[in-house]
Amino acid sequence: MNNLSAEAKVGLLVLGSSVILLWMTMMVGKFDFGKPEGYTVTATFDTVSGLDLKAAVRMAGVQIGTVEAVELEDSKAKVILLINPDVKIPKGAEAAVKTMGLLGDKYVDLIPPQPQAELEQMGKERSGFLKEGDRVARTVPASDADQLISKLSAIADDIKKVTGSMSNVFGSQRGERSMEDILQDLRQTTANIKEFSYALRGDGSELIMRLNELAENLNGVVNDNKDNLKTTLENVKEASKSAEMALASIENVTKKIDRGEGTLGKLVNEDSMYSNIDSAAKGISDYVSKVERMKTTVAFRNEYMFSESKSYFTLELKPKMDQYYIVEVLSDPFGKYDKTVSVNNGVTTVNETYKDKLKFSLEFAKRWGNLAIRMGILESEGGVGGDLFAFDDRVKFSIDAWNFNSKEPNNLNTHMKATATWHITKLLFVNGGYDNFLNSSRATGFAGVGLRFDDDDMKYLMGSVPVPR
Repeated sequence: MNNLSAEAKVGLLVLGSSVILLWMTMMVGKFDFGKPEGYTVTATFDTVSGLDLKAAVRMAGVQIGTVEAVELEDSKAKVILLINPDVKIPKGAEAAVKTMGLLGDKYVDLIPPQPQAELEQMGKERSGFLKEGDRVARTVPASDADQLISKLSAIADDIKKVTGSMSNVFGSQRGERSMEDILQDLRQTTANIKEFSYALRGDGSELIMRLNELAENLNGVVNDNKDNLKTTLENVKEASKSAEMALASIENVTKKIDRGEGTLGKLVNEDSMYSNIDSAAKGISDYVSKVERMKTTVAFRNEYMFSESKSYFTLELKPKMDQYYIVEVLSDPFGKYDKTVSVNNGVTTVNETYKDKLKFSLEFAKRWGNLAIRMGILESEGGVGGDLFAFDDRVKFSIDAWNFNSKEPNNLNTHMKATATWHITKLLFVNGGYDNFLNSSRATGFAGVGLRFDDDDMKYLMGSVPVPR
């Protein structure tokens, strides 16, 4: 060492000092050589303003890693976190950007998820830990200092408005008078309290004496009615016993129901009975709804055939708009045919007569657009018919055929009838046509008039009928 020159000694001193300075710089700056140990996970935030590289990553307040990189991905901040290899982060953890203290450095805080037992009670399952390259699914937006300042500024503005309003109220002459009135009321109230306390101090003995008299009177009332009170208490005890017995009976019945005993127990505990009742209730509900939807029409008409007349009563039941039933009762002057043959002095006389007779019709009708087909019984005989509607159903053209196998003289062909009906109003209609046109001896024209009532009309008429009292 003594043989070294002054220049060599200075050089060794500078070299040693440089090595010590480099080592201290690396220790303070936490520089590592080579690839750092651990695994990386990512988290995406709307903003990470103020978060620097190598910022701490903490969990439960303990540093478990550092921020490795911050990148822009789809207009959001993608943060790559380097986690120590001995730390396991459960899946479902949340990531949040927080600040140490009020003005400290920002760091990434990893918040563990709820315990697995609580998640199972909530119907969720989550197990396992994050691995290399996994993403933290849930992130919490960072609290920006600018936002905090803007909120504080808004609060300051609100306070300024309040103080301004108070200044406008109390700073004017009217506000001053209001404050003086309030102070005057307070002084008056204090004076009244003082007077009341003086009155109590002077007359307090008399007040106490009167309270003692009231207490003695109450004691006398209680002593006079002691027996009645005793009886009342006994009645209350008996009532409580009865209530306990009733509760015990109810509890016994409830236990039987829980065990499925009895009709009510089977109804409560057996699904089959509930299903049957539910099905029956639905069936009744469907039936009632169908009945409510059914449209009913009643009509009366008379057809004059220029020598005779026919009267009709018609009931139309329409469960659907394109499907309905027709029930009709009519009085037919040619309803009953009688033929008598008599011989007098070798001369044979044939006498044919017709008598009025009630007949009925029962038809099923199906409609397609403006065309409807009917079939069933027409005037007590099998038959068919068709209707063509026009002008919003105000006009109807009908053709009917029945009595296909007639044995009646001069009426051997099928009875056919063509009718045109015009509904002048909702209630009034007229009709006309040609009846039995296939049998020339019985063919005749006719004209008629009638009335027609639907559900609403009948409800109105029934509501207008006076009820005797």
